[in-house]
Amino acid sequence: MGTIPGNVRENLMEVFYGIYRRVDPGMGRGWGKDTGQVVDALTELGVIRATGDRLSVRRAIAFFLENLQRQLEREETLGAIGEDLFAIALDSPFRFPATFTFVLRAFSTLEGIGKTLVPTYRFSEVAQPYATELLQLQDASGRNDFVLAQLQQQATELGQAAAAMPTRVAAISDTIDQITAGDLKLRVRDLEGERAARRAGIMQSVTLQTVAGLGVMNVGVQLSLAGRDGPGAAVFAVAGVFGVLALLGLRRVQRLDKFEKDLRQGR
Repeated sequence: MGTIPGNVRENLMEVFYGIYRRVDPGMGRGWGKDTGQVVDALTELGVIRATGDRLSVRRAIAFFLENLQRQLEREETLGAIGEDLFAIALDSPFRFPATFTFVLRAFSTLEGIGKTLVPTYRFSEVAQPYATELLQLQDASGRNDFVLAQLQQQATELGQAAAAMPTRVAAISDTIDQITAGDLKLRVRDLEGERAARRAGIMQSVTLQTVAGLGVMNVGVQLSLAGRDGPGAAVFAVAGVFGVLALLGLRRVQRLDKFEKDLRQGR
């Protein structure tokens, strides 16, 4: 059986830590779920393309992590991150590399073997103590001197912010100068316009397919009237293909219209 490379193992652990860290009631420490850590680790694993729209991916992952413990309604999901889901569907930033598939297959194999031997076996219950131990090991170094560490961190961040203030002001001024001179152009993604353009493109394809299908059908009728049934049947088959493509395009338009309607109702 193969082994997982060290960097892949570390990134998988980072994904785990980012998802399952919770509030520590003993220390009053607010951890929450680290969406940035999850996105960065998945990018390193190759699950998320670095060239994709990270903002939409980050918002979608954050929403699902915050609602990990409950079943979501479709309307609630569309109302919260509907436009982000549309952007993700267009960009297709998610990939499943071979290593990631290998890990998922290993877990599913363990689950299947366990259920075969013991019908009441649940992998999550067996893995829970080990997962808790991993979280405790990661957090153990900061439990005893948490307050002191937080004060030191805040003092360091304050000093760094004060020292970097002139540089940040200069960077902002330089950016404004570039925008004024036209050297820097801001790009704003209009998701509503993208949906409208996508719908128009599909409708244009449907129109062309319909016209082509009717033209081919006319040729088939002429061949049939001329007594050439063999070629006529072949031409009718081609016309049927165009008709099926047009119907599939209309169904895509209907799905886009339904998505747009649900998105507006969810706002």
